[in-house]
Amino acid sequence: MAEAETPIAARTWMQHASPTSFGFKVAGWLDGVHRAHTRVCALYDAIVLQFGGAVGTLAAFGPRAQSVAEALSSEIGLPLPAIAWHSTRDRIGVVATTLGLLTATLGKIARDLSLLAQSEVDEVREPHVPGRGRSSSMPQKQNPVACAVILSAAIRMPGLVATVLSGMVQEHERALGGWQAEWEVIPQICALAFEALDHTTTVISGLEVRRDRMAANLDITNGLIFAEALTFALAPSVGRRSASELTTRAIRRAAAERRHLRDVIQDDLEIRGKLSKADTDAVFDPHQYLGTASETIQRVADAALTDIAVDLITATPRDQQ
Repeated sequence: MAEAETPIAARTWMQHASPTSFGFKVAGWLDGVHRAHTRVCALYDAIVLQFGGAVGTLAAFGPRAQSVAEALSSEIGLPLPAIAWHSTRDRIGVVATTLGLLTATLGKIARDLSLLAQSEVDEVREPHVPGRGRSSSMPQKQNPVACAVILSAAIRMPGLVATVLSGMVQEHERALGGWQAEWEVIPQICALAFEALDHTTTVISGLEVRRDRMAANLDITNGLIFAEALTFALAPSVGRRSASELTTRAIRRAAAERRHLRDVIQDDLEIRGKLSKADTDAVFDPHQYLGTASETIQRVADAALTDIAVDLITATPRDQQ
């Protein structure tokens, strides 16, 4: 990704925190999707034959019951479980919760993207599609409609998953109402997960990343985003506590005088005497305060791509159906 090293303001509690990189943010999304992919692949273990007759014993098939069950299992390509599961619905619960987690993971991506796409921020934009996302009365707008679809799915999903989990508490060998509640809910869960995934793929593949806005937003607090970097630059010479006090004094002055933090510390003899020009340059260079971001991005990308490649290479005929 060309923007992997592009500095961007990290936000905590919806406020500017310290610099990070856009690649690091995307790596966080990818890491979540990677785990979701692993869980979805594991769902194959939950898809087994349901065949047990009236109460699960296959009594009506007589001595040939097991042979019939094995033949049916082979014919339709579903594993034969050790025991019928008429009223033991954890397999259905796993499907619902796994797809629920996937949709929530995609919802987190959509939430971040929609916040970054706000007019005041404007660091990313959804892919432009003629006639899509425009307001009928405000033609200047480009609404993040794909994010809206993903978020709508993520908002609806928990209630549907809760229905499945609630229905798992069933009566005896065949329940009344619990498994019937799955009939409409499970298709909705699958449809919403697919819809969210489809729109996420579309958005990410054509996402417009605005480096100029990322750079501009880094500086909207007049350098206060580098306060932590300043504290840690001062700490070796004055100690952590004194460094924090000096930084706090400087940021209060910068805010009161509406000046850039760098200009303020240049006027502060106590601080200026502790930092060389090279030190000061490093404090206010966001590229110098990204920690292990690059290594982390590479590690996350390698892990995701490796696992996906292994899944494709080792796919069984059942996986490919």
